[in-house]
Amino acid sequence: MSLLKKSRRYSVFYFLASLLLSTQLQAEVYNHQQLQQIAIDFISEQITDLDSTPQVSALPLDSRIPDRPCQLPLSKTVPTEPPFNRQVTVQLKCEDLNSWTQYVHVRIIELEPVVVVTTNLTRGEVIKAEHLRLEMKPKQFVRTQYIQDESVLIGSRSKRNIRSGLPIVMSHICMVCKGDNVTIIAAIRGLRIKTTGVALEDGTLDELVRVKNKKSGKVLNARVDGVESVQVNI
Repeated sequence: MSLLKKSRRYSVFYFLASLLLSTQLQAEVYNHQQLQQIAIDFISEQITDLDSTPQVSALPLDSRIPDRPCQLPLSKTVPTEPPFNRQVTVQLKCEDLNSWTQYVHVRIIELEPVVVVTTNLTRGEVIKAEHLRLEMKPKQFVRTQYIQDESVLIGSRSKRNIRSGLPIVMSHICMVCKGDNVTIIAAIRGLRIKTTGVALEDGTLDELVRVKNKKSGKVLNARVDGVESVQVNI
């Protein structure tokens, strides 16, 4: 084999080797948004045991921090095990020759559904499906009396003026309203008998109200079980 051919073969070999080496050592450059998203994804993967929906976000990194190159995949660690508090710090570490560490503060907010009104409601107005929508609110601000199911409100009546966008609670409405005709359901030895009556006071779900049986004229204590519906046990 001639010296020229050997020289060409070695040149090709070194070219391919250098190309492969440069490819392997090509650094990934991480900007602020990428680092924050890596931290968010890392935390999101670990919070699977919450009863409510989590909202995971990262606090913005200092604008003076430059983009970070790294030739190896970043390692990700946190100082505590799940369940996390509302804020946790994620350590992102590059372990190549130019080693660096970046801390990202991640905020975890648990969200729960709350029924709010979509338009201004006036006192005495019958509530319809288009008057309501579900919004996700931070759990720490959700009161126990807030309603999470729109369907239980449809057909009930507003007892006060309610502004658009506000959460609605049972004390704002009556499912059985004073003076309304109601269906009285009586449970007798496993049988259910229906009759009609008049509500003598306002009531919402599961509350006891006084109703007057139209046929007998008897006043009964009955439990509200729906819109314009009460139940008595005999």
